[in-house]
Amino acid sequence: MSQQYDVVVAGGGSNSLSAAAYLAKAGMSVCVLDKNPVIGGGLVNRELTEPGFQHEPHATGLIIVMANPMIKEDELGLKSKFGLRFFTPEKTIATVYDDETWMSTCVSLDKTCEAIAKFSQKDAETYRAFVTRVVMMAPLLKSAMFKPPIPYGQFAMMLDQSPLGQELLRGMMMSCSAIFDEMFESEKVKIHFMKWMGIFLLHPDARGTGLMFYTATAVAHTQEESGVYGGVQAFSDALGKCIEHHGGVIRTNTWVKKILVSGGKATGVELADGEQILAKKAVIGAIHPHLLGDMVAGLDPDMVAEAKRCELSSHTGVMTHWALHEAPKYKCPEVNDALLVQAVPSKLADMKQVFDDVGAGRLPTRLAAILAHMTVHDPSRAPAGKHTLYFFNFAPKVLKDGGWSHEAAERVREWMMQEYRKYTTNMGPENIIAGMSESPADQNEWSPSFAGGDFMGIGMFQHQLMGRRPTPRLAQYAVPGADGLYLTGPFMHPGGAITGGGRATAMKIMEDLGIDSSKHMSI
Repeated sequence: MSQQYDVVVAGGGSNSLSAAAYLAKAGMSVCVLDKNPVIGGGLVNRELTEPGFQHEPHATGLIIVMANPMIKEDELGLKSKFGLRFFTPEKTIATVYDDETWMSTCVSLDKTCEAIAKFSQKDAETYRAFVTRVVMMAPLLKSAMFKPPIPYGQFAMMLDQSPLGQELLRGMMMSCSAIFDEMFESEKVKIHFMKWMGIFLLHPDARGTGLMFYTATAVAHTQEESGVYGGVQAFSDALGKCIEHHGGVIRTNTWVKKILVSGGKATGVELADGEQILAKKAVIGAIHPHLLGDMVAGLDPDMVAEAKRCELSSHTGVMTHWALHEAPKYKCPEVNDALLVQAVPSKLADMKQVFDDVGAGRLPTRLAAILAHMTVHDPSRAPAGKHTLYFFNFAPKVLKDGGWSHEAAERVREWMMQEYRKYTTNMGPENIIAGMSESPADQNEWSPSFAGGDFMGIGMFQHQLMGRRPTPRLAQYAVPGADGLYLTGPFMHPGGAITGGGRATAMKIMEDLGIDSSKHMSI
């Protein structure tokens, strides 16, 4: 006898959990199913090296979700009722160059401009003027992130009505590189922001990537970037507690094989063992666009083909984790307390070569890494006096000379540490307890949403953003031809990274069911 709920959710990542939490809070019976032993998708921590060392294999520092009313207004009670706590260092992203210089981005515009002025006073003044304009756009940019997107053409027409909007529209059509060349004279300032954009897995020369710089800057100077006490798993667990508090059910180690559709309506899911779980009102699926036709039968073939054409990001990376006796100490000690550290070349041509190499399937020959040492701020993640290191370096989705293997990832891991030692004073073998690596293939195995290791889901290119993400026909979360089926995941608006994007999916479902979402959300 099949179980039945109002809403069945296939996938327990952060977007699915946030959608499920809102619907459970609105009074619906909800069942969340996830294939992994823990909920969270990319928002998890695990003991990957040695017992007692909690590592975050995907997401670590959080910023976009911190601006989401889910957290900003505590709409679900994650902070006030379910124990979620954050810490926020002053320096959010610091860059160390291979010539032992550094700069940083802080929430404080003054402190950021001070860092830029070390390399160019003119660039500092340009950046200050730019941010002053962008912050005026911030309410529009941020409010648009956390609700269903308006059609792309309508958004462009709206922007075209004001000088600020016209500037943003122009930036949307440009590449990040073109914007940086237009704004800055210092190579190091360009590198700092180029690597920052690279974290979104974008080649900075690609046209249509400029919007990310405007959006990221608007958020960075109006919203603190934070870590989670206890690791990001505590965030997912708080969402799980919220769901269960409102009567929802969560099942792990449960693989959804397909979505059940009858008479053009989604009626539930079928599990890998043949069990069926039925839904009376809606099914939510964390279904990557490339897998949509495999998971849902009977859809329009043109729509399925269009979804399969979604482009993945320009590159991905090899993720490594390290258990350490002491926290890394940089040759630029000013960055030791930063939330995130970028380790990069000091020459622009070398930085661009990294992007070219990984985009062409070649391993980079220079470090272009993002690092986090969360135990500096949250000692609970390691045994007393010990530390963890999160160390991600750009790499191709597919190696030109063959696919990713464990051996290939391990070779890259050893090379990464060898290069990293050039930036630090204490990262010799005597400080290392253990290390491990995850290739793009490993990341994809953990989550089908990370196709080819692309944790943005699909590329954050202009033609795959807002009312075009992942495609125009699927951008409103509802799947045509399967009434009652809704999508959520990093491949949907507002995009990759941790965003709490399921809030918008829940808003759409409530609208379709005739429920006043303003009773459950600050619209």
